[in-house]
Amino acid sequence: MANRFSKMMGKVWLIVFFAAAGAGLLFYLWQYGPFSPGAREARRAENFIKEWEDRYKNDTYGGATPEETLQLFITALKNGDTDLAAKYFLIDDQEKWREDLSKIKEKNLLEAMVKDLERLKKTRADEKEVFYTTTNEENIVSVQLIIRKTPYNDKWKIIEL
Repeated sequence: MANRFSKMMGKVWLIVFFAAAGAGLLFYLWQYGPFSPGAREARRAENFIKEWEDRYKNDTYGGATPEETLQLFITALKNGDTDLAAKYFLIDDQEKWREDLSKIKEKNLLEAMVKDLERLKKTRADEKEVFYTTTNEENIVSVQLIIRKTPYNDKWKIIEL
């Protein structure tokens, strides 16, 4: 009978051991494995970055040169197409610029804006970024426009105005 009891206790301990090992494994996977909150957050971040990069890769607005982007922007404004003009800005800034340009149009200031933009002179440039400025009578910068080449599709986008 003692032998039978020992065998039964051995089985109980074996079940307890495997249950504890299984629980430990599940805990480990939950905390540090592919199902952990950190891993889920990392996947969300990777997906966000991929979607963001894809948006830029698929963005067809902007010129092959900074001068072309500036000219496309000015032409859109001359035509009163503020939605198109906003697309020459970085994607993350387009909605803000769509609203701002729409307000400028409502106030009938697009023509004055175009005149200022047409007076811009290139003041600094490298292979990734170009600065254009206009100065007033006191030689103080009154308008500054910066255009940067995006690394995703080689389009030049307005990053600051």
